[in-house]
Amino acid sequence: MLKRRPAVALTLMAVMATMLGLAPPAAADHTDPRTPQSSTEGDPTTTFMTRGAGTWDHIRNFKANPGTDLEFFKKGQTLYGTSGTLGQAEAESVGQRIIRLANDGVVDPQFAADHGSAHCETNNPGGTTGLQHDAQITPKSNAQLIIDTTDAVGRCHDEANGGLELIDVSDINNARFKPREIHLTRHFGTSHTVTVDATRPGIVYNSTASFSNQYWIDVLDIRSCLGLAGKTLSAKRAACRPKVFRIPFQENWSKQLNNMTPDDPNDLEDGTAASCHDIYASPGRIYCAALNATLIFDVSGLTNSTGGIKGTPLPCPVVDATGGRTAAKVTDCGQNAEPFNVPNPAQQALGWKFLGTVNHPGRHCNPLPAPPSPKTCNSNTYVRSDQGVAVSHESDPSPNAVGKYMFVTDERGGGVVPPGASCNPGVDNPYGNGGISVFNVATPGNIRYALEPDGSNAIWIGKEEVPAATFCTVHVIEHIPDEQRIIVAYYSQGTKILDYFIDDNGRFVFRETASVIFSGANTWSAEQFKMVNHADGTRTYYFMSGDIQRGIDVFSWRGPRNPIGAAPPSGGTAATVGGVPLSGGDLGLLAAALVLLPAAALIGRRRRVVGRLGWSMFFRF
Repeated sequence: MLKRRPAVALTLMAVMATMLGLAPPAAADHTDPRTPQSSTEGDPTTTFMTRGAGTWDHIRNFKANPGTDLEFFKKGQTLYGTSGTLGQAEAESVGQRIIRLANDGVVDPQFAADHGSAHCETNNPGGTTGLQHDAQITPKSNAQLIIDTTDAVGRCHDEANGGLELIDVSDINNARFKPREIHLTRHFGTSHTVTVDATRPGIVYNSTASFSNQYWIDVLDIRSCLGLAGKTLSAKRAACRPKVFRIPFQENWSKQLNNMTPDDPNDLEDGTAASCHDIYASPGRIYCAALNATLIFDVSGLTNSTGGIKGTPLPCPVVDATGGRTAAKVTDCGQNAEPFNVPNPAQQALGWKFLGTVNHPGRHCNPLPAPPSPKTCNSNTYVRSDQGVAVSHESDPSPNAVGKYMFVTDERGGGVVPPGASCNPGVDNPYGNGGISVFNVATPGNIRYALEPDGSNAIWIGKEEVPAATFCTVHVIEHIPDEQRIIVAYYSQGTKILDYFIDDNGRFVFRETASVIFSGANTWSAEQFKMVNHADGTRTYYFMSGDIQRGIDVFSWRGPRNPIGAAPPSGGTAATVGGVPLSGGDLGLLAAALVLLPAAALIGRRRRVVGRLGWSMFFRF
């Protein structure tokens, strides 16, 4: 009897709330976006090390969050950036932190809003590092939605499963407007990353990043969620009803090569078919970094004359969100039953074509598990990182030779604390420190490595500036569209300016032109949001980075350009800086930091990050 009374009391309270016109707990929106959910005050005395050409300048730090992936969008004359959050917590975690980066072209970073998709304790602490809140913006111009991802159950606005969260930012320039979620989706395999189609803002690709035989891409039609500016929040939530379709793989497309015979393209390991970790979209194509392989698809015929996806959607019911923190509805495609957990031919997208794949050596575990058990380690001790890819993390085509070259990042050790991904200046770690592999994809059915001048595979491995016990591997890259230049986020090694050259024989030469490492850096992502050309031939690049330890940094670099078609430096070889001396920093600071910075950063990182996120972080991507 006594145990029943609280339930009766709650029922009476709900009835009274309804009679009085009050929103019941399930309809509550649990944070105020215009109130910061974590500190906006950063480190005013950021120190940093630099190497190579040019000059670096630190502009502002927004602490905590802690920062993951980021995207930019423009509304009128105002440029914004949004940064995702790693994990969830009641304090100092956000979800999507929106920063006003520039107004009328003037860079002046200021807090704009916080969408609290990570501002709560999770009911699934073991999956915390799957709550990475990767983001995409759609449309690219005049943005209307931020799309937030979670790759584990326990997210704030729908505790039952991971998936996508569609956040309305259509009127962000209005100080009274509050960015709110208008709909969520659940996916079998959840959502690790998300990609908006290059030319169709209402078409979205979901990546599950699973090694466990989920060899498909869920592709969404979210056109009903666009064009809603000016409507009330309830009207937007009522109108937004995504449709979910599926692009199924053949297993061999995404299997890994046999570690024992990595030179035999036909010797593939059973039980290793994987889904996309990340998808890059170019007009008419998508490039799928599928962990054990990298795939290319033609999606130019995916949609019909009205813009809808061809084929039959999955029968996903629309349900209430769990957790009581939002009134937005959920499209539930995450059920553990057919057709959600298998590539069912009766429900799939039509009009796409598979163009080709390159199978990688993949991961090696000791002892090697018997197929079809999925592997649970993220290293490869048989195939060196300068000979093959262990974890296909990101696959970007070259912007200056469309369709000819593809850059694949190898996140060896993969994850927030990559096992085996250690480094020490001057000490070779040929198996644990991943780099970037370049493939010739001019003929997608016959993908092969591009070559360096000596005939070896074109693979760049970053220079190590500070010792790192775990955080030493490439993560996210961004191409400069009109240059032969890539911006590299390299975890403990900060942000790197990587230039490449193609000689008269079509061979690749790499040059690590410059780098910056902020104190305690654990850089997840870094991307340029503004560039200014100068009369002396240099260019200033303004960057925003997401950092697990530091939050958000806004900074700049002024240095020489590397235009398309530039010849290799005289005598240039892979992994050189062209003889350019250290600049923009104090050599004494560099020497001291090589000794002091890593120890302090590692101690702080383990105390604060591991204690907060849980030890499962050692096994996440």
